[in-house]
Amino acid sequence: MAKTCFYCGKELEAGQRCSCRGSSKSGTTAGTSQATASAATSSASSSSSATSGPSANAAGTGSFAEGSKKKKAKKEKTKQVWNEERKTSTRFSFSKFIDQVRSNFPSISKLMRPVMAYIWHPVTTIQNRSRIVSIPKVLLINSLFAALTSLMVIFTSFTDSPFLGMLISLIFGKTDLFSDHPVMAFFVMGAIFWVCVLILALCFTWTSRLVNRKLSFLRALDTVSISSIYICFSDILIFLSVLFGSRGAFTLIFVAMVIMGICHFVSVKQDLALSDNSAFNMLVISYLLFYFLAQLGVNVLIRIFVLF
Repeated sequence: MAKTCFYCGKELEAGQRCSCRGSSKSGTTAGTSQATASAATSSASSSSSATSGPSANAAGTGSFAEGSKKKKAKKEKTKQVWNEERKTSTRFSFSKFIDQVRSNFPSISKLMRPVMAYIWHPVTTIQNRSRIVSIPKVLLINSLFAALTSLMVIFTSFTDSPFLGMLISLIFGKTDLFSDHPVMAFFVMGAIFWVCVLILALCFTWTSRLVNRKLSFLRALDTVSISSIYICFSDILIFLSVLFGSRGAFTLIFVAMVIMGICHFVSVKQDLALSDNSAFNMLVISYLLFYFLAQLGVNVLIRIFVLF
């Protein structure tokens, strides 16, 4: 009787052993390995997906928050820029106004530039002026000073200014000249102011010898012309103040006199290379000498006009 395998029923020859159990064991092992590998792969993928899921969600949330912050910052910056532009457009800028005047009226700007330099940079302008005296410029400035000051005196005399009335009565002895003969008074006052300019220039020329310097008459006249510019400014201010109802506006002339003294001090010190003390003493002597000569000259001039 043939021998068969107890496990698989396969007929075996005498002495032959069946190998069914070995192949079954290896197959089972291979299957188990494949199952294990498959399970490991599925576990890794599931863990990977589980890990990547929160990370992706967190990354998405962070990106959205960052974008929101950027939009908000951009909006705030735009609003701030708009507010600054609005303030700039509504705020008056004097420098912008000056630039517009210069661009729209170049001829007026060119004409007024030398005059405005005496306002914005007075000391520098006085010290750096040309050494060559322009006679037409000197005549124009002092004639303008005489005309404006004469008009100012006549104009303010009709406002019954107590200070002005006192000065007129002290100089002329009576005040009906301005009210009865305004045209004649204008020319008389203009001539008086021109005489004062010439006398002051002569005083500067004479007293410069006391400090061992020599100041020419034209240079001294140019120095007086600088102060005449500031007195013209004060005349304009007096006109405006009287128009607004001020009766004592003539007292503003004291401000112009103070500025006049400063101009003379800067000019004389620069032109003659004097020390502060020497320039001060020279000006004091010049003003005292001018006072006596002006009193004499005005009295003589008034007597001449009265005779005619």
